[in-house]
Amino acid sequence: MENLNINDQNNTANLSALCLPRMLPLKEVTYHTGLSSTTIYDMLDKKSKRYDPTFPIQVKLSKGRVAWVESEVAAWIESKMADRIH
Repeated sequence: MENLNINDQNNTANLSALCLPRMLPLKEVTYHTGLSSTTIYDMLDKKSKRYDPTFPIQVKLSKGRVAWVESEVAAWIESKMADRIH
């Protein structure tokens, strides 16, 4: 097995960062959207008056821990910005 020099390790880390989606905890989703955690969970609840089928669904990472895919949250925000034009 070849030894990687420090530059190869940095390049590998940078490549991984480009390929892996960034996961956002609820606190960051509330920050970026300006919505409360209650509103977010209402938007995900099909029984709620606030239900929004376009809002990104969280990913279960472990027992008691969920996160949202950053690019999906960004796309949702961009779609809301685009809707205001129409």
